[in-house]
Amino acid sequence: MKILICTTPIRPVPTDYPPIGSLAVIQALRDAGYTPVFYDIDGLRPSFPEVIERIKSEAPDVIGISAVVSTAYGYVKQLCREIKKALPGTRIVLGGNLAASAELLHRYCGVDVCVAGEGERVMVNLVRHFEREGPGGDPAGLAKIPGITYLNAAGELIFTGYEAAIPAAELCDPDFSILERHSRIENFVTDPFGRWDFAQDSRSRQPHRAGKKMALVTSTKGCVARCTFCHRWDRGFRQIPPERVIGRIRNLMERYNVGFVMFGDENFGSDLKALDELIERIRPLDILWQVGGIRARTVDPERLRRMRGAGCVALYYGFETGSPDILKVMEKNLDLSHNLTAARATHEAGLFTIYQLVLGMPGESHRTVSETIEMVKQITEFLPEPPFQYLSINYIQALPGTPVYEYARAQGKIAPGLEGEDAYLTAISDIDAGDDTKFLNFTAHPYLTVQSWRPRILYEATEHWYRVHRKNGGFASARISPQKDGEFKEYQKGGYFNLQEIQRNPAILRALYPFRKIFIGLWTLLAAFRRSSTRVALAHLREWLSWRFVKRGERFQDYRSLRQVMKEAAPLMAPLRLGR
Repeated sequence: MKILICTTPIRPVPTDYPPIGSLAVIQALRDAGYTPVFYDIDGLRPSFPEVIERIKSEAPDVIGISAVVSTAYGYVKQLCREIKKALPGTRIVLGGNLAASAELLHRYCGVDVCVAGEGERVMVNLVRHFEREGPGGDPAGLAKIPGITYLNAAGELIFTGYEAAIPAAELCDPDFSILERHSRIENFVTDPFGRWDFAQDSRSRQPHRAGKKMALVTSTKGCVARCTFCHRWDRGFRQIPPERVIGRIRNLMERYNVGFVMFGDENFGSDLKALDELIERIRPLDILWQVGGIRARTVDPERLRRMRGAGCVALYYGFETGSPDILKVMEKNLDLSHNLTAARATHEAGLFTIYQLVLGMPGESHRTVSETIEMVKQITEFLPEPPFQYLSINYIQALPGTPVYEYARAQGKIAPGLEGEDAYLTAISDIDAGDDTKFLNFTAHPYLTVQSWRPRILYEATEHWYRVHRKNGGFASARISPQKDGEFKEYQKGGYFNLQEIQRNPAILRALYPFRKIFIGLWTLLAAFRRSSTRVALAHLREWLSWRFVKRGERFQDYRSLRQVMKEAAPLMAPLRLGR
């Protein structure tokens, strides 16, 4: 049986995050005696006609499509329809988070089977089923395979439940030789100085690190939390044994001259015993490393110092908000004190970080944004540079498989039925998380007001920073890094409100402070005209005028987990809708 596994473009440019899910499926199929072919569309970026010609030339019996983000929907729809047209006998299997919209994929795109969750065991079972049944086989046999959705003979959506999770010790180590043969290995083994966190650490320029490369490793799978805006399949958290993690790193060091490692985990270190062991095991390797995702309640000052001593240069938290109420809506499973403590301890340990925030959740208001501003002031006032260089602020994006998405559907933000879902997912296809021009406004405030919140946070935090440093006599030592300044220009190109020149000049910043509401409001309006059509921008202005002078939105009251709210609102919610 001929099997082709392919990725989809998930961002405007290829990602440096290896297609670990696709590699795991390929390795599982190989272990089962099959010889799948890998086509890394995301990494290779061929034209669409080239993709179709390649798939036609392979003529697979089964094609597995990895759609790890829902913004790949437009590409997936076009791809699947063309495959069905050119190769009607090919079974199309889709995995990844986009499968939360399984019914849409089956009815609108021609996907035969969607995989819900880990694909290793499921894909092997599916291929064996297709092999036994043949092209005209009975689809009823699919009902015996856990972890999938499909349409039965009557056209009804069937979900067979989840396949059991693979134990941590049995998770396969990614085989990067597959990327050497079927992708561009240079996408995934890269120059560490392309990242500011490594570039800013003086240890990166030690002579013995010259020429060393950077690569990504995972040490865990899953997450201990279930944030209501996060679309993910894996229930719970699995810690890969530290000796296995070290083995993965050693392999990269020996094969690709890697001396810098990015840990691409959602929940690095949540198993504290394993974290302590990993710190001791990684120290002798004399590599530098950073952590892409760690929870604020995981860290403490002493452990952070040991991480720094073992080669850690940076770690990143999802602080998201400074509002206790919005933390509940998000179901973050932590409180504000964890964010404040983690920020201070990270700085004192000499580790770099970026404060990541999410705006616009249901219930967001001037009050909750003011609470976030107060948190941001506290976690940035001790920094050596102005806080706009340490802030990443995105607006909420509604993605399938999350309570936020179901809330959007319930509130009519997404038009009803599969047709409305198709239109929404098409509209947000192939956009980056930083592109908020198509965000859904869940608040009781007009679009322009919501868009003003990000520059308000930047302005207030930066003015506070200058005031504190002037008072403490450290103002003259404030500096702006040229490389981070360049990154901030990219931040501007992405459509973000820019106060760069003002933030460089504290005198102007102070002079404008009494008029900041007017100033920020005008800049927000100009940004709307710059980023949208005149018709759309005028509609936003009319909405704001109506809200400001005629009516007010209803006040949000239910500050509970959005998951619980949606379960009560729709107790018979279709499978997959709320995630695991």
